[in-house]
Amino acid sequence: MKNPNVKGLIAAPFTPMKENGDLNLSVLNDYVDLLIKQGVYNVYVNGTTGEGLSINKEERKLAAEKWIQAGKGKLKCIIVQVGTCNLSDTKDLAKHAASAGADVIATLPPFFFVPKTLDVLVDYLAEVANQIGDLPLMYYHIPGMTGVNLDMEKLIQLAEKRIPNFGGVKFSSGELPEFGRCCAKYGDQVALCYGKDEQVAAAYMLGCKAAVGSTYNYCGILNNKIYNDCMNGDYKAAGKLQNKVAQFIGVLIDHGLDVAVNKALMTKLTGLDMGPARLPLSAVSKESMEIIIEDLKKIDFFEWGQ
Repeated sequence: MKNPNVKGLIAAPFTPMKENGDLNLSVLNDYVDLLIKQGVYNVYVNGTTGEGLSINKEERKLAAEKWIQAGKGKLKCIIVQVGTCNLSDTKDLAKHAASAGADVIATLPPFFFVPKTLDVLVDYLAEVANQIGDLPLMYYHIPGMTGVNLDMEKLIQLAEKRIPNFGGVKFSSGELPEFGRCCAKYGDQVALCYGKDEQVAAAYMLGCKAAVGSTYNYCGILNNKIYNDCMNGDYKAAGKLQNKVAQFIGVLIDHGLDVAVNKALMTKLTGLDMGPARLPLSAVSKESMEIIIEDLKKIDFFEWGQ
C-alpha cells in the first residue's frame, strides 16, 4: 500500500459558479489564500461538497486543473475525486487528474449498479488504480449517498493484497466502531480521513490523523483547535469545542442542510462568492439566509465559530 501521509484538516471545497451555472474558477487563488489563513493546507476536490456529480466530465477536469494550479506550492496535499457511475469515465478522470499533478486520487464506488461484494469493489478500484501510476488511490466511503455499505476494514485487507498503490479511505459514515477498527489495524499504513464534522473529535480519539469537511472552508480556525487539542491529548477541551460545532451544524440541519445551504453560508461568511448550487439542489433565498444568520447569532456562533 502507499500511504500519502496527509494530516490535519482537509477542506472539501465548493465549486464556485456564476449565476447562470457556469463555473467561476477565477476565484480559486483567493480561495486557496482564504484556506491558508485558517490553517487549512489540504483540499479534496470534486467531492460531494464540490458538486462533483453535478458537473460534467470536462468541467471536472478543468476544476481539477485549476485547483492544482492555484494550490501547488501553497497547499500540502491536493486530492481529486474522480468517481462516476461508469468505469470508463472514472478511469479517464483518474488518468487526467494524475497527469495534471494531483497528489492523491480518490474515487466513489459506482452507485447505480453497485458492487455487491468486496471482491467486486476491489476489482473496480484496481482498474482505477492502474491508471494513476504510483500515486495513492483513496476510496470514498459515503454509504448514505451511494448505498454501498461494505466493511472498510475488510476492504483495506483485500486492497493490501491486490492494489499496490492503495492509499486509504475517506470515511464519511457515522459507524465509529468500524472506523476505529480500521485505525487500530491500518492507521500507520494508509490515510484514514474522517468525514463527519459534527463528531470528528471522537474519530481523533480513535487514532484518526486527518479529516475531510465542508465546514473547514470557513470554520478552519475552530476545527484546527479541535484537531490540535486532540493531538495533544486534551480531549476535555476538544469536547467542549466539538459540542459547539454540533450546535452549529444542528442549526444548519434545522434549515435543510445540503450543499446549497452550505455554499450560500460560505459566501455570506467569507465574502468569497461561491454562486448558486446546481439543480436538483434548490437555491437559498436572501430571506432564508438572514434567518439562518439570526439563528447562528442565538448560539453565539460569531463569538467562537470563526
